[in-house]
Amino acid sequence: MTMIKTCPPYDPATHRPVPDAFDEMPDGAGGVELVQRIEPIPLAEVRAARKEALAALRWERECSGITMPDGSFIATDDRSKTLLNGKYRTAEKYPERLHRWKGPEGEVTLTSGQVIAIGDAVSDYVQACFDRELDLIADIDAAETAVAVWAVDIATGWP
Repeated sequence: MTMIKTCPPYDPATHRPVPDAFDEMPDGAGGVELVQRIEPIPLAEVRAARKEALAALRWERECSGITMPDGSFIATDDRSKTLLNGKYRTAEKYPERLHRWKGPEGEVTLTSGQVIAIGDAVSDYVQACFDRELDLIADIDAAETAVAVWAVDIATGWP
């Protein structure tokens, strides 16, 4: 009698089943079992998967917003950054202007200096997110095995 085992135990982060590839193994009862072969996932594929997860995490962090020293929350999604960039340019051009802005708590009036400070803080935050991602990419690229790639901690150290 032939039994089919789908796969021996393996770590799906570093190995995968080979489609339609089986080895015959005695089952100890006079029969044969077919055991699906597994193969290591190429290091380049493991790195690419880890970098894809890293990019998604950076995007999530980048768009999560910041809290200013005065406790006010500033959104950092793409639309908010675009609007802030336009307001920043206006603030640079007209330093004496007051700017009405809609915040999470309602309307606020900001000086041009405040708009510039907010824009600088958002820019610094976004850059820090990209810097963290680039540092982690370097760690992933330096890892010499799939296990080492997965050991790179992409979840911590974010601004």
